[in-house]
Amino acid sequence: MATDPVAEAADALYGLVPEEFTAARNERAADARTAGGTALAKQIGALRRPSPPAWIVNRLARDEPDRVGDLVGLGGELADAQAAGDGRALGALVAERRELIADLVRLAVSLADAAGREPSRAVLDEVEQTLVAASVSEEAGAAVASGRLVRALRAVGIEVDLAGAVGGDEPGAPRRLGKRPVERADTRAEKREGRADAASRGGARETAAERAAVAARRERDRLDEALRQARERADDDEHALAEASARLEAAVRRFDDLETERDELERRLSEVRDDLRPAERELRIATRAREAAAAEAARSARARDEAEAALGRLDR
Repeated sequence: MATDPVAEAADALYGLVPEEFTAARNERAADARTAGGTALAKQIGALRRPSPPAWIVNRLARDEPDRVGDLVGLGGELADAQAAGDGRALGALVAERRELIADLVRLAVSLADAAGREPSRAVLDEVEQTLVAASVSEEAGAAVASGRLVRALRAVGIEVDLAGAVGGDEPGAPRRLGKRPVERADTRAEKREGRADAASRGGARETAAERAAVAARRERDRLDEALRQARERADDDEHALAEASARLEAAVRRFDDLETERDELERRLSEVRDDLRPAERELRIATRAREAAAAEAARSARARDEAEAALGRLDR
C-alpha cells in the first residue's frame, strides 16, 4: 500500500500497459502542478516507463502474488541451507527454484498473451534473470514484489544492483505475498516428494510448436529491442519537452509581467515629465521673485541704517 502521493501514483501507473503509461503519467503530473504541487509534479513526471521485461514482472507480482511470494521465500531457505552447509537441501532447493521460475516464465507468457503481446526470447530471458535476482537478494525480492519495476534485474553472485530499478519511493513492505512463509515452505516440501520421480522420467521436452515459437521470437529480438529503445528515447524526449514547455510558460508569464510593469513605469514617467515643465516655470518665477525681494530688503536695510545714523547725529 502506497504511503505517499508519489508511491500512490507509481502503484497506479505501473499497473498500466506500457503504451498507456506516458499519457497517464503526464496527466497526473499536470493535475499535481495545477493543484500547486510543483515538487510533486516533478517527482511524478520523473517516473520512467517500464521496460517490456519489467512490465511483465510487474504483472506477475500483481496477478500472481502467491507464486512470487513462494519465490521470494525460497530465497531465504536457499540462504539458510547454504549457511548451514546442507548440500542435499541446497540441491533440492535449487531444483525447486528452477521449476518455480520456469512456471513463472510460462505464466508471464500467458499474461503477456492475454494483454495482446508476444514477448521475445530476449525479453523472457530478462524476466527469468529478474526472477533469479528476486530469489538471491531480499531487497531484490521486495523490489519485484512491489510491482513497480522500471527495468530488469540481474544478480552478480549474491549482489543485485537496484539503483533506479523501482518507480517512486524505494519499496518498503512488499505487495501481499499470499501464504505465510511456514505455509509456503510446507507446500514446497510436499512438492519435493514427487520431484525425484518426475526427474527420473526425464524433463519436459520442447514440442515442435514451442521450438517454432522460439525461432520466431528470435527473429523478432533485434526489432523488439530497437523498438524498446526507441520508445524509451521518445519517453525521455516527451518528458524533457513537457519540462521545457513548463519553463517556457513560466518565462512568458514573467516577461508579460515585466512588460506590463515597464509600460506602467513609462506612463508614470511621462506624467512626471508633464508635471515637471510647469514646475520648472514656477521655480524660475519664484527664484526671480526671491532675488527681487532680497534686493528690496537690502535697500530697505540700508535706508534704515542711514536713518538711524542721521537720528544719532541729531541727538548729539
